[in-house]
Amino acid sequence: MEKLVILNLSEGNFELGFTAILEIGQEGLRPEIVVRGRLPPASHIPQLVGEWQAAFSKKVSPLSNDASGNRSRATARRQSKSSCKDSAEKLVFSINEWLNSGNTEWQKIRDGLQQNLLKNEEIRVIIQTHNNDLRQIPWQVWDLFASDYRKAEIALSEPEYYCSAKQGLTANKVRIIAVLGNSDGIDIQFDRQIFERLNPDEAECHFLEQPTKKQLIECLSDRQGWHILFFAGHSYSVDGKIGIFEINSDESIQIDELKNTLKLAISHGLQLAIFNSCDGLGLANQLAQLQIPQSIVMREPVPDRVAQDFLQYFLIDFAGDSSFYASVLSARRKLEDNWNQEYCGISWLPVICQNPAVEPLMWKQLLNWKCLHTLKDHSDVVNSVAISPNQNIIASGSLDKTIKLWNLSTGELLHTFTGHSSGVIDVAFSPDGKTLASASNHEFFDGSIKLWDVANKQFKQSLGNTLLALRTSCLAFSTDEQTLANGHIGTTLMGGTIDIWNLKRSRIEKTLWGHVWEVNCLAFSKDGRILVSGGLDGAVKIWNWHRKELLHTLIRPVDFFGAVASWFDSSVGIIWCVAISPDGKTVAASGSQQPIQLWNTENGRLLRTFTEHSDSVYSLAFSPDGETLASGGADNTIRIWNFHTGELLETLEHLGPVQSVVFSYDGKTLVSGSADATVKIWRVPV
Repeated sequence: MEKLVILNLSEGNFELGFTAILEIGQEGLRPEIVVRGRLPPASHIPQLVGEWQAAFSKKVSPLSNDASGNRSRATARRQSKSSCKDSAEKLVFSINEWLNSGNTEWQKIRDGLQQNLLKNEEIRVIIQTHNNDLRQIPWQVWDLFASDYRKAEIALSEPEYYCSAKQGLTANKVRIIAVLGNSDGIDIQFDRQIFERLNPDEAECHFLEQPTKKQLIECLSDRQGWHILFFAGHSYSVDGKIGIFEINSDESIQIDELKNTLKLAISHGLQLAIFNSCDGLGLANQLAQLQIPQSIVMREPVPDRVAQDFLQYFLIDFAGDSSFYASVLSARRKLEDNWNQEYCGISWLPVICQNPAVEPLMWKQLLNWKCLHTLKDHSDVVNSVAISPNQNIIASGSLDKTIKLWNLSTGELLHTFTGHSSGVIDVAFSPDGKTLASASNHEFFDGSIKLWDVANKQFKQSLGNTLLALRTSCLAFSTDEQTLANGHIGTTLMGGTIDIWNLKRSRIEKTLWGHVWEVNCLAFSKDGRILVSGGLDGAVKIWNWHRKELLHTLIRPVDFFGAVASWFDSSVGIIWCVAISPDGKTVAASGSQQPIQLWNTENGRLLRTFTEHSDSVYSLAFSPDGETLASGGADNTIRIWNFHTGELLETLEHLGPVQSVVFSYDGKTLVSGSADATVKIWRVPV
């Protein structure tokens, strides 16, 4: 997700209008835009909504089969004299006439949306309101989103919310509890078949067919926890506020009757409730009061086959690579294409109800990382690991003075490079994967940077040959294939430098000065435009390295003498690691006595701080999709974060401090190197 839009309409009514507060910001961050306005009165809208609801309900009435034998998952509702098509078209016209009116106070809101959103970005829009009539409106028909912002999906929310504490599940699969309730007149076995088609390596489904209330409570209370609660069967709402669902042919229960059990399930990791049944806004309302992260309900009676299609469309996308909101949006559009001629307004039925304090879940973030291989051929600390972009190869550098190549898939040892006379500190692959660079502590009569031919498994050359080459602490390749940056201890009493090598000419073309002492870590942005460095002086610096221009200094003072003075402030500590997000907008940095801090690369503003590591952090890596951050530390752990929200997703362990972590280029594998002399290959089962 790229943008989050929250429209608060918590005060007012249709006769007098509603106070409107618009907030727009990047996903996971505080809003950048806040606009106040007013939604004008429109007393006729609730009546038009009611007319369409009545016509739609008559169309899918459970009292008799339609021409196709399609039954509804609802009880009988009011009847209508107008056709479903006519009432739907009239409602769409009136909603757009209202929301596109020339009212100056509402124009502020529309201008705020149009001036701060891009048409090609994914947008989450959350409507916050207590007003049940506002919740009944199909906001998706507003042409601002239906036509102009095609990647926007709309959800409902309560104005008051909080993020309830929950623990992470230890399961290696997505755990789903599927409740198949009263199925009188409908086929919910098809829903079961849809879940059974999920990849068994990814999903674990537990089915409860027409359970008793006691059985449902016992299952929901499972200490192992559930990610997803699903219900298929009959349900209905009372005044849009109370939800009732039929768990078997004899028992109907309210959400409120399960409040303690559901709160426990949420604390154990329940993140999503799907009620693939009729008239569910009351269910969603009560679930929101329990602070469930998100739910999907059907706002009106739903024909049986339509409910089946929605579940199938949604799960195919969601269990793939699509986001939660994009999966719902895609499923709604498919329903419209397939069913709207028969049931006009059918795509308005599925609705997301969202806790704004929680970022939407991703299927793959529900899957735990598994250690597939532990590689034990090194005899000393593994300082650095790297993954070739196109050859399925891991490189690891160790204090045992060797560099080893491994098969990423099998863990097989492919080759051992020898040639350094001191411990190997860092390794890095060139963007084409053909060259491996390694850096060592020091070298006599040689250079402390060596280049290796990966395909032929041969030594190519040393860089910086001299009588005594001092320690090279870090390496990073730019995307242009021929540029290698290195940081080192420096050749003067005070000062650490970054050298920029032109490998085609085998010479240093630029030197960046600015750190007071040794440069410990480097990272190029994906587009090669900026370089980020961290040092023994506790500073993080962002460079336009092409122009040798220092853009920002983070944590420490900018001027040299101020930085020297502040260096004696031991509370700041050393920066051991930096990383840049794939979009180039976020820098992560950490070290000794340092929490993990996230910074905006454009303005140097601190965005977030993570403090869960209990000791120094030695390594950071962003996943290629820009969704997660991995950190390795002296507390022997690897921690996986949703860096947009700060949520700790998972904790993995070594037997010693974790010196290095790196994601594969498809994001499905994580490799770590540790002071326990091992390399571990972790994989998420996707």
